[in-house]
Amino acid sequence: MFDSLPKPQHDVHQTAGEGPAGDPGPALMSLQGFSASINGQLLLRDLSFDLHQGEVLGLIGRAGAGKTALLRAMCRLLDEHRGLGNTGHILLDGADIYHNACDLPTLRRQLAFISQQANPFPMSIWDNIAYGVRLNRIASTPSQVAEVVETVLRRCLLWDDVKDVLHKMPATKLPIQRQRLLCIARSLAIRPKVLLLDRPTGSIDRMELALLNRLIADLKQDHTVVLVTASLTETAHVADRVAYLEEGRLVEIDSAEMIFTAALNQRTRDFINSTAM
Repeated sequence: MFDSLPKPQHDVHQTAGEGPAGDPGPALMSLQGFSASINGQLLLRDLSFDLHQGEVLGLIGRAGAGKTALLRAMCRLLDEHRGLGNTGHILLDGADIYHNACDLPTLRRQLAFISQQANPFPMSIWDNIAYGVRLNRIASTPSQVAEVVETVLRRCLLWDDVKDVLHKMPATKLPIQRQRLLCIARSLAIRPKVLLLDRPTGSIDRMELALLNRLIADLKQDHTVVLVTASLTETAHVADRVAYLEEGRLVEIDSAEMIFTAALNQRTRDFINSTAM
């Protein structure tokens, strides 16, 4: 998809603590001085960091800090807004996703955004997953499609709850947290490289939270995950690295342990100390 796109020649700005433990290898994604605005209002300002295969990056910051805007920028969903302007680069596998030659449908299959508001299709649980599988030619025969549907529902801890109503129950009739899990399963079925999760843990009880944390730990075995959670405690439980944003700027990025126990930047420490964990 991106082989023919130009590669920017300047070096990536490196931030202390980048990458998972050990040698992270080449960056899967790289933000290089990326800024975004809508009708002249800056949402993201000069962001530079790398994202590596198999890590969970948690985004933290106050309301309006740019967390959701960053998730949406990483899969070009900000393009839905008129008056979008951007500078700098976001690279996926070394190629600029904001170049005119980038094919958006292909890009969004590789970078799956799951919004805070669950949005299952108004069709059966089965069809919510099977539709994308067929459309993207992940599987062709009925038995292959059935295998994908079962695999992703099992992985998202839904199979036992829905296996008897797959074709009968509209997905919109599921409890809201089950709808969120179904949206994750629907995204997994088309085999993305990166999952962008916006507050997947809102309004759930402790047992459901533990299940979701277990799911995220499992997903990082073969995906990269960037997420915004409902609390710092959740972020500390699941993230390998944490990025603190303030007014669209990256203040600090480091391992979760460093950010929550020994952040280098006073603004990061002030935010953590002022926020109940």
